[in-house]
Amino acid sequence: MPAGNARVAVVLPDGQELRASLYERRRVPDGWQYRVAITIWGAESSGRQEPVEHTVWLDAGHVRPLEGGDYSAVPTRPASPGGRGVGRQAWTVQILPHRPGHPGARLVHVIGCQPGATPIDLDQALDTLQQPRTVPCRECNAASSFTPAD
Repeated sequence: MPAGNARVAVVLPDGQELRASLYERRRVPDGWQYRVAITIWGAESSGRQEPVEHTVWLDAGHVRPLEGGDYSAVPTRPASPGGRGVGRQAWTVQILPHRPGHPGARLVHVIGCQPGATPIDLDQALDTLQQPRTVPCRECNAASSFTPAD
């Protein structure tokens, strides 16, 4: 895990706990969410296993502080009405499965490019793009959709 980041425990659905790095926190209408990173094993293109960091926003009920942790330097976003980009744009994520010789990947699309997909908001789209082997779709020019509207 990256040195210098605050450490937290992430509580998995079955009650297990993993140690994670805490990158930031944000106020949401229902409380708080935390962007955490967990390092797990993943396969690179040659098939060799390597540590891969996965980041995700989690609700407060899934993250707990570790005793003695210093969280004073963790970037904190105030509540924003409806979150960034809500009502302006939406995106979807397409999972491309692993095939022999080709690692799995993700494509982030502008809503409508991938029919029937579940929409996500701007925060979720940007978080997804930070994941390994994730790129914006060229067909719908998703990369241009992340710039602020005038």
